[in-house]
Amino acid sequence: MLCERCGKEVYKNEVCNYCKKKLCFNCVKSSRRVTKTNRIVICKDCWGKITKRKQFKSEGRVEVKQEEGPSYRRY
Repeated sequence: MLCERCGKEVYKNEVCNYCKKKLCFNCVKSSRRVTKTNRIVICKDCWGKITKRKQFKSEGRVEVKQEEGPSYRRY
């Protein structure tokens, strides 16, 4: 298989979740495991595009919601 970004021949490739290119490990900028079975990958080309980078960084985050009601503080 060939890397679609640099053209090197690779044994195993990764697929960028944003541009859908097949990449070698040198062209992968970052990867993150969102769930136990789901992994997202971003290539170096998409990392340079700010909108795709922000989407990658915000994906998979769990927001903690505070319960409404009285807050108790310890002093």
